[in-house]
Amino acid sequence: MSASEAAQAAPGDELIRLADLEWLDLSDLVRLDDDWRRTLVLVSRLHLALTAMLALAVIVIGFVSRPSNPADWPAIIGIVLTVGAVGFLVYRAQDNETLLLKSLRVIVFLSILSVSLMVYLLRELQGDYYLLYLLPLITAAGYLGFTGGLLAGVVGSVAYMVVFFLSPVAVAPGAVLALVLRALVFVLISSLLGLIAERHLSMLAALRASHTQAIQLAVTDTKTGLFNQKFLQARLQSELSRAERSKTPATFLMIDVNGLDNINHEHGYSAGDNVLLTLGRIVQKQLRVTDVPSRWGVDEIGVFLYNSESGGAEIVAKRIVADLAKQEFKDPTTNKPFTVQVTQGIATFPAHTNDKSGVELVDRAYQAMRKAKSQRDSLIAVYSN
Repeated sequence: MSASEAAQAAPGDELIRLADLEWLDLSDLVRLDDDWRRTLVLVSRLHLALTAMLALAVIVIGFVSRPSNPADWPAIIGIVLTVGAVGFLVYRAQDNETLLLKSLRVIVFLSILSVSLMVYLLRELQGDYYLLYLLPLITAAGYLGFTGGLLAGVVGSVAYMVVFFLSPVAVAPGAVLALVLRALVFVLISSLLGLIAERHLSMLAALRASHTQAIQLAVTDTKTGLFNQKFLQARLQSELSRAERSKTPATFLMIDVNGLDNINHEHGYSAGDNVLLTLGRIVQKQLRVTDVPSRWGVDEIGVFLYNSESGGAEIVAKRIVADLAKQEFKDPTTNKPFTVQVTQGIATFPAHTNDKSGVELVDRAYQAMRKAKSQRDSLIAVYSN
């Protein structure tokens, strides 16, 4: 797995919503993602700072050693332009690690080019200036994985060979052998570091995936595919407090499957499970991203509708009834069809209760649902005193 794939596998907005739950420990998962993002941004900025300092030092050394050599000016201009381009890419991304990863290959290539120009500028001086190539190679290996590290090593080796044959040391005894050994070291170091980084990222991704799966199992009801009751209960108080702060209404819709026990006894529990699963899909289809549906009790589904009054909840309830009427339910053994009806109750905050704990809101939605069961003309009712 490459670094970019690992970043894309990071938890999304829904996981951030789950982090609000005090009874779920997401500290390790959140910390892993935060560390990854902070480290990537920090490494890119450190890479830029080191490259800029090296460039400044090399330019000063070049002026001191050969103050009147006009042939060095193209190399100096090239160093300034490449380092400036790296700076632009790093600061354009800011803290956006996705954009930074997309620019990382270009940053590494520009860094190799700037280092090559630096080594060329120092060509007549003695020293192990080829070690400057390790800066972009280590950065590439750490965040582009084995393939990215190997490619950076090959590109760095080719760039160094070009600079090497343009320098006076190319004619020294044993120079070609030294060149080959250094090129092999570039490829070996960058590919091995890339492999280690890739394995590490793969383990982190596997840990993240298993943690995410555990979270989903902890908050999901297997019968309906919706959240479980514990999840919605944990969210109610914070959602109602948010509704009060933003001065927006919030509604609780309680949906009861009429005669689910009879369906289980007459047609089997698999038929009852199919009813719950189908109803869960219907409910989910009618909701917005901000709404929170959950299984509530044995034969009920509770839905929290954020920024919704009772009128809007009635529209949702009617759509659920209409969609449910289109479904065909059959006994799995006899293939005999049977019908399914639901009764729905609606209560709104703060119109029907000012209690921010959510207890009264749910109770009054229950009361409205029981009232709806006694009505002849409609199985949908809004709470009233």
